[in-house]
Amino acid sequence: MAQFDLSKYIPVHSRIAAFYEKYPEGRIVTDLVRLNEETGFVCVKANVFRCPDDAEPSATGHAFEIRGQGYVNTTSFIENGETSAVGRALANLGFKIENGIASREEMQKVERMSSPAPQNGHNGRRASQSVS
Repeated sequence: MAQFDLSKYIPVHSRIAAFYEKYPEGRIVTDLVRLNEETGFVCVKANVFRCPDDAEPSATGHAFEIRGQGYVNTTSFIENGETSAVGRALANLGFKIENGIASREEMQKVERMSSPAPQNGHNGRRASQSVS
């Protein structure tokens, strides 16, 4: 199983803070692209606008999550997808990409998806995995 040094990845909240520092009148708008309640699949799109009167976004980002895939996604798969989409949109705009476009949250997703199937009611959460 792959292990990632998550300290090398920038969390989305840092990208958001940097965006609003540089563009205090900017805005981040998210849209639910697809939600399949039966399968628990969600796809979210984030649009980032630098100015209030921008007709088109300066950058976009997409992300998907699957309900129940990991501890956090048992209850918060939509929120998790939204966070990742925002992180990708901000990375596409050039915010905090020194260590790659992926955010810390996205690398945690890779780790979750690389984990073996949940056993004994642990929802795929390993003892070493933190929830944020």
